[in-house]
Amino acid sequence: MAPRLTLCLIARNEEVLLPGCLESVRGVVDEIVLVDTGSTDRTVALARAAGATVVERPWDDDFSAPRNLAARHVRGGFILQLDADERLAPGSGPALLAAVAGGGFDLGMVRLHNAARQEARLEDVVAGRERLGEPILLPRVLRHAKGLEWRGAVHEGVGDWFSRIRGRRADLPVDLVHFGYVPSLALQRGKRERNIGLLRRRVAAEPGDVTPRGYLALELMEAGRLDEAAALLEEAWALLPAQPPDRSFLRVAVFRGLLALRRGDGVTACESAARGEGRDGPGPDFDYLRAFGLELQGQAAAPGSPERDGLLDRAEAAFRSSLRRLTHEGPFELVAAAGVARIQLHLGVIALQRGRAGDALAAFEGALAQEPGNPSALAGQAEALLELGEAGRALKVVERALGARPDGWLLAAEAAWRLGAAGDARLLLARADERRAAGWECPHRQARHAALARALAG
Repeated sequence: MAPRLTLCLIARNEEVLLPGCLESVRGVVDEIVLVDTGSTDRTVALARAAGATVVERPWDDDFSAPRNLAARHVRGGFILQLDADERLAPGSGPALLAAVAGGGFDLGMVRLHNAARQEARLEDVVAGRERLGEPILLPRVLRHAKGLEWRGAVHEGVGDWFSRIRGRRADLPVDLVHFGYVPSLALQRGKRERNIGLLRRRVAAEPGDVTPRGYLALELMEAGRLDEAAALLEEAWALLPAQPPDRSFLRVAVFRGLLALRRGDGVTACESAARGEGRDGPGPDFDYLRAFGLELQGQAAAPGSPERDGLLDRAEAAFRSSLRRLTHEGPFELVAAAGVARIQLHLGVIALQRGRAGDALAAFEGALAQEPGNPSALAGQAEALLELGEAGRALKVVERALGARPDGWLLAAEAAWRLGAAGDARLLLARADERRAAGWECPHRQARHAALARALAG
């Protein structure tokens, strides 16, 4: 009898992480196929002890080849694709088995959650308490059909196969937890430099495809190589008209918009969002890019002008749309820009600029509910309290936000001044000035800084 579900994975020197992966699918999968690409530790022995079929293949800088080799050893049914640093979350086994038993799809999308710590409990990662960013959808359950094939040396995928067979897609109520983005683990493995090298080769091998350029641009941006990323994204941008209709432009549009925001270019961010949305449909990242781009343009307009007010109103509406999508419509296939706490921070800043201190306080408290101790949210909360005339509460809050940036020191100085401690206020403002010379201050607080300096000088 053919298996209903086979776990396929590739591994090399994964004796630490592999047991947890295999344990998470015990009782869920009917068989395990592992392709080992040159382990020198106990990976192969552990896999065989768990009953896996182990196929050995030398590593040759190509992730697709071992994926395809594993699939050739599957006897039927569906494939669950995992890596050794991933876990099937508790409670997801029955949902996965029900989906496989029902069939009706060729490609199943599951929700992937990136763990913030290697020691985090799976339940806490899925709940968001120990998660990095938002969950995303990934294609990890595949019908074992003729012609199934992964392509791409890195960030490999089955998109070409799925398009060729005009397959049916399903979003499954299944959660995976990924430990590969834990900061210490990612650094230890040197993933970024490895991926940059492999992606450069993939770009050269697939010159007309925007997909590898999108992946490579992200790696370069994360490495701080912004000029290289910008040049690559503009190459991809020029290739858009030649792309087949079913090829996603999502990553290129989002990363181009993010890079524009890093450079303070709100117009290009909005353009990237509009073109990406027109191609791939709406999503929280496009709303976020548009919102932030409009906010930047609004901040550049004359204070109090109708133009500024109109731009900030449109920005607020777009931020709320992004938040609604994240909290009520997600997860999505890519969430690289938007985040609940990040959106709440923007909403708080806009509310302050529009003179709505109560709304701002609620927004910053919403950000803190997601990320307790976030220094930007604490500073925003203190600023809102100052606007509401609660200098004492503001001072208590902002004490937790004192650090390398000037904003916390500025708000602490203003709170002290309002409480009648002018001497303390001058000392705190001097600290803000020291940090202001070496760092970044939120643009909307520059006028506040100047007004306080004048008051203390008088």
